[in-house]
Amino acid sequence: MGVPVKIFRLFSYQPCGHELLVRVVRPAASNADQGALDAADDVADSATERLCTWWEQWRLQPECPHQHTSSLVAEMQEEPVGEDLFGSGRRGLGVWVARTKYGAPWMVLGTASTEAEFWQQVRVDSVLLDLGPLAPAELRHVYFLTDEDGPSSWQS
Repeated sequence: MGVPVKIFRLFSYQPCGHELLVRVVRPAASNADQGALDAADDVADSATERLCTWWEQWRLQPECPHQHTSSLVAEMQEEPVGEDLFGSGRRGLGVWVARTKYGAPWMVLGTASTEAEFWQQVRVDSVLLDLGPLAPAELRHVYFLTDEDGPSSWQS
């Protein structure tokens, strides 16, 4: 039986460069049952779409008059560096993003006050090191949403 997986997905909205980071949970599913795995992926994808749609309608469109096109910039399915990405969302924050040896869209991400601090934390995490992160990391200013941010609070 697989375990629930936190998935971080970073989207860029052009032509302005707005960025949205979402955290969703892919539910546990039996590794021996492809149908269950597909259903778990669908849950994570639906949650991602719901968060993106909310942000586009309630945050992006009222603040920026341009017509935007979104694209997936990066994805991570491991625990990030720092503590800011474990809490609730609905806020802006700075996130360090490093490419990996596996190429797009895979990344290592996290929060830290400096790039040096980010790399120091990555170096002590064997799981993140196994992803093959590549320097330099880039500081991205994102709006952060999670599937744990209840819909009752989304209108504000």
